Amino acid sequence: MRHLVIKVAAICAVALFATTAIARADCESDMFQLEAAMKTPNLSPDAKASLDTTATKATEAMKKDDDTTCHQVIADGMTKAGLTLK
Repeated sequence: MRHLVIKVAAICAVALFATTAIARADCESDMFQLEAAMKTPNLSPDAKASLDTTATKATEAMKKDDDTTCHQVIADGMTKAGLTLK
């Protein structure tokens, strides 16, 4: 019985760490898409300014480990620039 409890606790811990890593990877992939969008030729000055502001806000959210805010900021910023987040 004791071994079962230890196994269940270990599985729960692994699941928790895995979901945290997946969420972080999601924000990082959004950041890569934002970086690629910033390199897009023919961006209007307004779109470039929007993406620059978005990059600053997303970096702050990423430093705070706030993946939800990071994703939302990037999605909103790319929409304002006329681009879509995949």
